[in-house]
Amino acid sequence: MSAAQSGAEPLPFPAKKAAPAKPASRKKRLILGGVVAAVALAGGGGALVHARGQHVYANDARIASHVVAVSAEAAGKLVELAVDPGDTVRKGQLLARIEPRDAEYALAKIDAQIAAIEAQQAQLRVQQGAVRSRVASQVGVSTAGVSEAEAAYQAQQAEVRAAGSAFQRTRTLFEKGLVAKSRYDEDLARLTAAEQSASRAKAAIAAARAGLGVTRTGAQDAAVLEEQIAVLEAQKQALIADRAKQALDLDRREIRAAFDGVIDQTFVDAGEYVSPGSRLLMYHSTGDLWVDVNVKETEVRKLTLGAPATVKVDAFPGRRFEARVSRIGGAATSQFALLPNPNPSGNFTKVTQRLPVRLELAEADARLRPGMMVEATIDVVH
Repeated sequence: MSAAQSGAEPLPFPAKKAAPAKPASRKKRLILGGVVAAVALAGGGGALVHARGQHVYANDARIASHVVAVSAEAAGKLVELAVDPGDTVRKGQLLARIEPRDAEYALAKIDAQIAAIEAQQAQLRVQQGAVRSRVASQVGVSTAGVSEAEAAYQAQQAEVRAAGSAFQRTRTLFEKGLVAKSRYDEDLARLTAAEQSASRAKAAIAAARAGLGVTRTGAQDAAVLEEQIAVLEAQKQALIADRAKQALDLDRREIRAAFDGVIDQTFVDAGEYVSPGSRLLMYHSTGDLWVDVNVKETEVRKLTLGAPATVKVDAFPGRRFEARVSRIGGAATSQFALLPNPNPSGNFTKVTQRLPVRLELAEADARLRPGMMVEATIDVVH
């Protein structure tokens, strides 16, 4: 029986539920989101491409400096190591000291030898002065003797001429019978005596001159002494050279800093024996830091000397350092490898090479240390 037939009111139909969202609307939202993301990605990629076109970027750069290994230049016990790793040192500051007493003793010995030679030279010069004085005096006396003998000879020559003239007159008169034989004999004896005296005077001249020659040979003694002094002078100069070498060895036993810097590492302790070449410590200059960047060979053509750059140090995030390109390497880093790769098998895989580029920092910062990793961005100069 139906509801109409029974007289009851018909029941109302239940309300219809809202229809679920159509799959098409959700698909539209996904498409719209994808389009927005694609546009954003395209914009970011374009900015990245633009940045790469304007800069050369490297994230494997490092800070570098002049790191010096200090070695011993003399042998001996290390009596003092005045620094520790991390210490700041100034130019001329003492770093280490090697036992100096052996070098001091050797230097004192050389000084004593030099003093002994100088004393011998002084003694020889005194003797030389005495010889020269004696010779000069004797030469004076001998010269006077020669002059006296020459004067006596001249006088005897005059006597010979006078006696000869008298004898010639007497002989003429004697031959004519005008004078006696005794007068003739007397004038002849006088002439003979004068001639003999002249001969003795002449011999005296020769003797005086010989004595003068002997006296002058005494000057050779002074020359011999001068040669001995010269030999000692040569020995003295050799000792002076040895002294300079020994003084240098003594000076090398105090090792001082060649520049302002920071001690990086020490390799010995006080009390150890070191020899020339033994490594003592390493330190670097704080006022001369730079950044070494290995740039791809395909990007080197974009760089020029003096191009500006920005450096970010991993140790100090948020801090930027200004720099400029100061050097572009002339050879790839692979050329300096200890083990070259000639590829004899013929299986070749091309690998992009890198060239070293140096960036000079605009200002030094004491917090920077060699070996720190940095990111470098170098501007491309068109």
